[in-house]
Amino acid sequence: MTYKVVVIDDKPLIRQAIVQMIAWDKLNCTVVGQAEDGIEGKRLIQELQPDILVTDIKMPGLSGLDLAEEMSTDFPLAKTILITGYQDFEYAKRAVRLGVFDFIVKPINYEELSQVIGSAISEIDVKRKENENTVKIASAYVELEKQHSDSMPSLRSKLIGDLITGTADMQEQVKKLEIPYSRYVVQIVRITDETGQTGVASAIKLKQQMQLRLTEQAHKLTAKRDFYVIESLRNSDLLFVCLFPKVMSHREYRMKLQNFCNEFIDVAKMKEQVSCHLAVSSVYKSLHELPNAFREASSIMDWSFFRMEESVLFPEHSEQEKELGKFSIIQDLEQFNQMLEDKSSEDVMAYLERFLKQITAYSEGNILVVKGLLSEVCLAVARYYFRVTGDEFGLGKSVDQILEDVYRLTSMKEASTYLTTFIGTVKKKLEGGEKVYSLVVKKVIDYINSHIGDPINLTSTAEHFGLSSSYLSRLLRTETGINFVDLVSKSRIETAKRLLMDPKNKVNEVGEMVGYKEYAYFYQVFKRLEGQSPKEYKNRGKEI
Repeated sequence: MTYKVVVIDDKPLIRQAIVQMIAWDKLNCTVVGQAEDGIEGKRLIQELQPDILVTDIKMPGLSGLDLAEEMSTDFPLAKTILITGYQDFEYAKRAVRLGVFDFIVKPINYEELSQVIGSAISEIDVKRKENENTVKIASAYVELEKQHSDSMPSLRSKLIGDLITGTADMQEQVKKLEIPYSRYVVQIVRITDETGQTGVASAIKLKQQMQLRLTEQAHKLTAKRDFYVIESLRNSDLLFVCLFPKVMSHREYRMKLQNFCNEFIDVAKMKEQVSCHLAVSSVYKSLHELPNAFREASSIMDWSFFRMEESVLFPEHSEQEKELGKFSIIQDLEQFNQMLEDKSSEDVMAYLERFLKQITAYSEGNILVVKGLLSEVCLAVARYYFRVTGDEFGLGKSVDQILEDVYRLTSMKEASTYLTTFIGTVKKKLEGGEKVYSLVVKKVIDYINSHIGDPINLTSTAEHFGLSSSYLSRLLRTETGINFVDLVSKSRIETAKRLLMDPKNKVNEVGEMVGYKEYAYFYQVFKRLEGQSPKEYKNRGKEI
């Protein structure tokens, strides 16, 4: 390609000599413009956009350095070569540091100038190739991102099927597919044709096509709601896992799901001329429980044989649910033992809530049976601790004392609290994450968490607890490892993260909700602690 050159010098003889003495054609260059002062030179640069500028350093109007800065700002790939006198040598060296490619000292050695121009052209070529490669890489990355985005629904669908069958690596796969949720339910959709036969279609292919169309309708329906679905196929039935980004009351879940199911049934009837029955599981926390959720929804769907008049079936406290508990309690005990060995505290706690419901169903109101099963759970935890440590007394309680604690329990709520604390203590001891705070520090942390949106500081907090600021500061640093300001910032940002996941909350409003009146400061603190801006964190949740 041919490179454009502009020559600027207030001395006509020098300017003409530069134009005539250089073999421009051999360098693949063309002199497209000349000027005798800086002002005219600036106009030529903006008009002609040269690849190379050869200019005197001192001229009327604007200097060569002024023009070099203009080139560097507007045409970063272009190169500027300065012509200077001996007395300007140090000045010219500073110019090189400002982005000038090189300089030629008067009297001009035209062979040297030709070599410098050749070097400038070589560097321009290298930079252009680098830019082209960067553009190609960026384009390829965009294409990969698109392919990733297009494949995500099918990958998520496959993951749901693998989780149900227990063939998926839970933690890694969920992380890769970026599935955010707080709670979820499983829905089974069973299609009934117009002859009244369930699960029968004129052809498998036609039925699969229908299921795909119904899935598209389900996604359209959830697009205007505050939950979304991942679909899968199980035993010729359509399966929806409905994921909710935030925690709600049981009544809210029921209303939202009932509304969705009714509208879905209407769409199926109108668009596909088919009738549907839907079975909805209980609300679950952890995807580890997906097999349980699927079994529950399947059991409810089986019960539809006796309740064909109801199109949407929810969990009911019935004898069939108690029988489910009787059937699976040994299996659930074994699964609990396995989870103690393999899973984190959070996963065990999530399973525990479901397990306690199973124990309640199994006992059918017999308190002795409940306490016997709770004792078995506690002994399983104690045996797990002993297997890992070999220390029978490390829990601080003997087996007799643990059993006495269980038999003194007065309610399932109390039992849930006791087991949660007991299991949490054991897990922390074994994971090395146990932190024991003094009563004062616990109260201060609770105080901070309950005043997230208020303007609190060390002095006012210390006064609230009747302590000196210096004493409280030393106490917090000693026990938590961080100072008061960082403790407040950490609490606020953790709260902000939860609020940002709610689509209804705007980023700047979240900052104010957690006590940051200025968004810039909220941005700064969030970026420091999380490595990304509040907006990036919120958008990440939207994309998933």
